[in-house]
Amino acid sequence: MLSEYADQHYKRNFILGISNGIFFNIGLAFLSGSTVLPIFMAHLTDSKVLIGLATSIENIGWHLPQLFVAAATIHYSRQLGVYAKAAILRSITFLGIVVAVFALGEKNNDLLLALFFFLFTFFAVSGGLAAVSFMDIVGKTIPANKRGTYFGMRMFMGGALAALSGILVKNILGGYSFPTNFGLLFSLALLTVIFGLGSFAMVKEPVLANRRPHKSLRENCREAFLLFQTDATYKLLFLVRIAIGSVTLAYPFYILYAQKTLNIKPEAAGIFLSFEMLGYLISNILWAYLSNRINNRLVLLLSAVCSVLPPVIALTNSLFPLPLVLYALAFFFLGATNSGVFIGFFNYLLEIAPEEKRPLYVGFIHTVIFPTFLLSTLGGVIIQATSFNFLFALTLILGLVAVFLAYRLLKVKK
Repeated sequence: MLSEYADQHYKRNFILGISNGIFFNIGLAFLSGSTVLPIFMAHLTDSKVLIGLATSIENIGWHLPQLFVAAATIHYSRQLGVYAKAAILRSITFLGIVVAVFALGEKNNDLLLALFFFLFTFFAVSGGLAAVSFMDIVGKTIPANKRGTYFGMRMFMGGALAALSGILVKNILGGYSFPTNFGLLFSLALLTVIFGLGSFAMVKEPVLANRRPHKSLRENCREAFLLFQTDATYKLLFLVRIAIGSVTLAYPFYILYAQKTLNIKPEAAGIFLSFEMLGYLISNILWAYLSNRINNRLVLLLSAVCSVLPPVIALTNSLFPLPLVLYALAFFFLGATNSGVFIGFFNYLLEIAPEEKRPLYVGFIHTVIFPTFLLSTLGGVIIQATSFNFLFALTLILGLVAVFLAYRLLKVKK
């Protein structure tokens, strides 16, 4: 149940949270790790390892600091101040990326590459600094039986506009030369991300009813580890999240494989992005319904099934070239997997986490799953040592493991 204050401001908080999700989905579409980012990186380096690392950085930076942030701030009666400070840092670092792209461009690719990695890392880490606060605020302001709708609408409405933005991405990539095309895309990403951060910063957050005790960073980290050891459902959720996350092993390489086998032009990234956003969008209707009306275990199970399909499509293409629209379905199911994991995992986690321990539950599991996001870097190593087909076959096997583990996940009684 929500506090009286949270209930009073529920409508405002719900709308601002939806607005935050819409702007973020649009912004991240202009920086898509499966389409835009790999092509941008390919302008700067031939290294598949570095291309994979660029895709990994955002997720690693977002996940890695969360346990330590949770342990340091769990006793705060309000979390919005932490979120706001991290939002300012995030905006400044991304502005630095935009300036670097326009200023350096073709003049010094090596320096641009180094600056991009440096600034993008800070952008990602600042997102991780805000993530625990975000989840705790959502837990305090949105009731459990509305969270499926809440996250679903964020992603449905944002995904719809992000799918349309694929047309804009196609036109900008095809209509302008490097670096102007990516400078424009990153500028659009910056603008929408700032609007998204500003929306959530205006949420009315209630004071925590039962203030959590102030313990040392070490004590809170130790307690979080004990919670993980003793809560079997929490541990199984971790394994499911790790297994579904293995889809990132090949995430940035589907578009590079299409360039190699289907002879597509760079602007085809806009088509693939639209398919990815459509998968993200259409599946959200199903995920939100299942989350609210049935359970989040089923959402995670079906998301795991979706994660199996992109490598199947890529491997089929290795046997005989597929029409562009059929190959684009790999991106559709990547989008469906990402949205399903987001809704199912977060809502399941919020359901099993007691309010007084919620930041530790959120922070610990996000920090310990961060190695998953090194997988796209590992994917680059695998491709350079073996082949695209070997990587896709390995991703397929890991996806089947995810299906098995998600099937075992126990239902949470609401």
